[in-house]
Amino acid sequence: MNLSRLAVVAVAGCCLLRLPPLAAQEVAPVEMEKHYSADLTITTKDGMAIQSKTYMDGDKMRSDASMNGIDMEFIVRKDQQKIYQILVADKMITEMPYDADKFAGSTAASFGPEGKFELIGPETAEGVACTKYKVTSDKTKQVFFFWLDAARKVPVEMAAVDGSLTVKWKNFAVGPQDAALFEPPTGYQTMSSPAIPGMPGQ
Repeated sequence: MNLSRLAVVAVAGCCLLRLPPLAAQEVAPVEMEKHYSADLTITTKDGMAIQSKTYMDGDKMRSDASMNGIDMEFIVRKDQQKIYQILVADKMITEMPYDADKFAGSTAASFGPEGKFELIGPETAEGVACTKYKVTSDKTKQVFFFWLDAARKVPVEMAAVDGSLTVKWKNFAVGPQDAALFEPPTGYQTMSSPAIPGMPGQ
C-alpha cells in the first residue's frame, strides 16, 4: 500500500446497501462535537480497512492508525496550517502544509461530513437508533449517507453512496483532549513535503 494513499484514507479520511430513493428535506448542517476521542474503522471499496484512534480538540486532530503491520500517526493542525505524517517504526515525520481552501467543503471522516444536509428520517445503524441524513459535499459533489445517534447526537456511521468509503465511529467520548497529543514527537527525523495529491479537497 502506498503510504501517501494511506494518509489520504486515514485523514479523509468519510450500510453500503443500494437503497431506493428516499424523500429528503434540506436542513441545517449537523454540528459535530469539537472535543472528543473515538475509535474509527475506515473501509474502502477495494477492501482496505484501517483501524484508528482519533482525537479532536477544536482545530486540532490526531489519528493513530494501523494497517498491515504499519503504525502511523497523523496530526492535523488547522491553527498552524500544518499536517504531520509520522512513521513510528522509522521515527520519521513528514510535515505538509494544510490548505484551508482546499479542505473546505470536503468530507473528511475524522472531522465529520460537510456540505448540504438533507434529513431522511429515523433509522437504526450499528444497533443504535439514529437520525439518517443525506450529505452532498459543496465542493466535490460526493454524496454520503450519515447516521447520527438520535439520543447522544454523536456520529455512528457515514457511507459514500457510490460505495467508495465507509466510516464507523465507536466508543465516542466527548470532552477536552490532552494538548500533548497534538504535538509531533521529539527525537524523530523531520522532513518537509508539498501537499499530497489526492488529499481531501485536492
